[in-house]
Amino acid sequence: MKITQVKGVYALLSISFFLSTYINAQTPQVPSGFKEYYPIAQRSYLSGGFGNNEYEQILLDAKPSVYYSFYNDIREAVTADEKTPGYAVYLSFQPQIRIYNEESKPVKTPSYKILFGWQPIIKTSNNNFLTLGIESGHYSNGQSNSAFSAEFEDESPEGQAVYNTITDDTDLSEILNRETGNFSTNLTKISFNYRQNKFTDEVIPKRIHSYTVAYQIFHDKFFGVVDFGGYNPRDRDILGRHRFEAQYEFTFYWKGMRLVAGQDVFLQLGAHPSVTPYRTQTRLIVHPWNTDLGFYSQFDYGFDDYNYRFVDSYPRLSFGISWDWFTPFLLESKRK
Repeated sequence: MKITQVKGVYALLSISFFLSTYINAQTPQVPSGFKEYYPIAQRSYLSGGFGNNEYEQILLDAKPSVYYSFYNDIREAVTADEKTPGYAVYLSFQPQIRIYNEESKPVKTPSYKILFGWQPIIKTSNNNFLTLGIESGHYSNGQSNSAFSAEFEDESPEGQAVYNTITDDTDLSEILNRETGNFSTNLTKISFNYRQNKFTDEVIPKRIHSYTVAYQIFHDKFFGVVDFGGYNPRDRDILGRHRFEAQYEFTFYWKGMRLVAGQDVFLQLGAHPSVTPYRTQTRLIVHPWNTDLGFYSQFDYGFDDYNYRFVDSYPRLSFGISWDWFTPFLLESKRK
């Protein structure tokens, strides 16, 4: 890809991100009739930072996640007088693009997740929220060659033979095909979230504790039944199939700004011995206008969460902008 094309991609990505942010931004006092809520969601972000592996230098990292609801009454359910459950049935598109400090191919192997999801939410008697999330779909980078050889196509006899040379002592980061290596799998994820709200006299949440636990499995068939978009069978021992996640976020207010402090922990089971089996993310997000738009800093350590680059492990400090899918809002039922 030429550098002019990269600039065009970056400009378009930035414009789209800011437009979506300002069109959908809202204050917590007035819930938007047009915005759909997703208590369990992937934040959109655009970031730069410091810390790279020895093979690549990251300039920019972006994930402009988009959610499209087939049905969503969560906003009505959590603001209603009576205790009624709300539901969201949706399609989520979560691309991730990195721009590297390289002249010839600054954009390499973008990631794409397409997930179908279902989220039911219930408001408890003390106005806390309990949410279940079930998502299933496809995750890939759209490349065609072997993950560990640029010479052969993925799943060709020659490409499969490369796996025979991999032992427990092999450094996968060193032999990874970073230009055209295929990453492809289907996945299903089950998440639980409990959101504990502390309100002001104006019935606006002033402190929120959010706890999330999740289990994710990589599998071959789409939705577990359709023979579409699965993984190379030789990747099973490389990827591992099971991932556990835990997340805590604390939301509070200071001088009219909303701040979010968060800690995530990921544990990958069954991966190759050279892969670091864990990842941690520690972040602080500042919403200076108390809207969806936030400015954040984050420190990551452990395996990289970007398609086949999970074989890499390094610390990274990032700074950027983000967009929230579940802004705190007024509860009319508590006012009454």
